[in-house]
Amino acid sequence: MLLFQKLNKEDGITIIQVTHSEKNAQFGSRILHIADGVVKDDVAI
Repeated sequence: MLLFQKLNKEDGITIIQVTHSEKNAQFGSRILHIADGVVKDDVAI
C-alpha cells in the first residue's frame, strides 16, 4: 500500500483499488462507494 501511495504522489500514477478493507481504503485520496449498482462519490479525503 505504501508503494502505491508513493507512486501516486511522486509520479502521478493513478491507482484504482477495489476493496472491502476499510484499512486499505484509507490509503486512497478519493473513496467512491457502490451501493445497489450506483456509484456514490460521498467521501473525499
